[in-house]
Amino acid sequence: MMLRVEGTQNRINFSAAHFIPSIEKCSRLHGHDYSVDLELEGEPKEGILIDYGIVKGALRGLVDTFDHKTLLPESSNLSKVTCNTKECFVSYGEKQFRFPVSDVFMLERPITSSEMIADYLAQEMRNKLKQYKNLSRIRICVFEGPGQCTCQELPFNAE
Repeated sequence: MMLRVEGTQNRINFSAAHFIPSIEKCSRLHGHDYSVDLELEGEPKEGILIDYGIVKGALRGLVDTFDHKTLLPESSNLSKVTCNTKECFVSYGEKQFRFPVSDVFMLERPITSSEMIADYLAQEMRNKLKQYKNLSRIRICVFEGPGQCTCQELPFNAE
């Protein structure tokens, strides 16, 4: 059985800025209004797969950490990011940026593409829901705008 939560219908969305140094147009600092869809598969237990409120609450909690932030890659060979207690400094090519730490989310990925955001969210949601042994698969889709998204699908029994 499959359960689906549509981000646009459930206010599971965020606005964030990012850059991708390896793509000319995307190397400019820019932003998106993202939304996030989720699908879960598994076997119902006592008539339900999982409570919608649990799923939406967990996903909103993750997405809220991105909202109105600049997404920076935690480890990248394309850009250099250095943070102290007050500021993060970013450089790539001839570009340099300085952001207050409070305005930044460090994404534990090499770039801040929608593909990497989807991968991060799928792994984090799988970790948050791992106690539900009846779940077998999770799929997260991150929309950068209407009609364009990237999805990551993971089994629950894999580490």
